[in-house]
Amino acid sequence: MKILEKRANEAGLSYYQMMENAGTAAAEAIISRADCPAEGMKVLLFCGKGNNGGDGFVVARKLAQQGAAVTLFLVDGPPRAGDAAVNYKLIKNKVSLIDMSRTDSPFMRLDGRQKIIVDAIYGTGFHGSLDGCALKAAAFINQFQDKSLIVSLDIPSGLSGDATRESQIDPKAVRARYTVTFHNKKPVHLQSFAKKYCGETIIADIGIDEERLW
Repeated sequence: MKILEKRANEAGLSYYQMMENAGTAAAEAIISRADCPAEGMKVLLFCGKGNNGGDGFVVARKLAQQGAAVTLFLVDGPPRAGDAAVNYKLIKNKVSLIDMSRTDSPFMRLDGRQKIIVDAIYGTGFHGSLDGCALKAAAFINQFQDKSLIVSLDIPSGLSGDATRESQIDPKAVRARYTVTFHNKKPVHLQSFAKKYCGETIIADIGIDEERLW
């Protein structure tokens, strides 16, 4: 996937445009599965400071533009560079914002009636175990499996994209009802043990024409 994205960028589809396409497609998938209008819909969106978080910032912007009430959690603080930082600047003044790295009680203001929870903390490059604020976020998200629609972007946070054995993933990972992955499934999506974390996996087109890149 990294090779495809690099070649697509060199062929004229910029990394920024791929992020925009990914977030737009994910927002559309979320709205269609929510089975209700976006206007007034309560959304909690958890973002890391890497590219997965960048996709999440685009989702937040797209949902807010359609009237959703978005609360954005910065799990590891704000991004400082790259396309994620650009997209953060586009959304930071348009939603409720909670920086988990700066508060010991990030969930105190919530009433528990959110319709959608979006996990955009870590992507396919994650390895190891969740810790710190990411672990707190995953534990909070998983409390609402039966109450809210949980959607992960690309991969549930706590899974590794290349994992082929259950021992390679964190059992405390986010458990989503839907996972919106981009361009194609990753190895972990094909493993039977990952179903309880990924839920239904949806493949979203981000504009990569693979046949033209080889």
